[in-house]
Amino acid sequence: MSTIVVNSALFTQNPELTVINWKHPRYNNAARSLTDDSVLHVYKDVFYNVPVQLKPRQEAYCVTRGVYIGVVAGWENALNCVLGVPGAIHFRVDSIAIGEEKIRNAIDEGCIEMVEPWASPDLYK
Repeated sequence: MSTIVVNSALFTQNPELTVINWKHPRYNNAARSLTDDSVLHVYKDVFYNVPVQLKPRQEAYCVTRGVYIGVVAGWENALNCVLGVPGAIHFRVDSIAIGEEKIRNAIDEGCIEMVEPWASPDLYK
């Protein structure tokens, strides 16, 4: 991937897109932040994910401390964002829009963190 499209608008608004190419100083951070089936958003220089859509009966989850942060579609995706992360923070929300509002509030409060997963040294013995 040599370019990444980032949306700075809310999920419910018309997109405000920026293209980040591989030469941009924040390209690696953006590439590390992006999950599958999501649109990468940015707010106050923090990248976070918003799902393209929810499937019927699929729930939305917020992840504010995990391998990836943002709103994710379905428990399986939320689990993938928090597995192996000590102190991971995730919770179910009623909609993508509510989830994004909670993500932006967490950014405003400085309560959001993308971390590398922790692996026990015992796993490699």
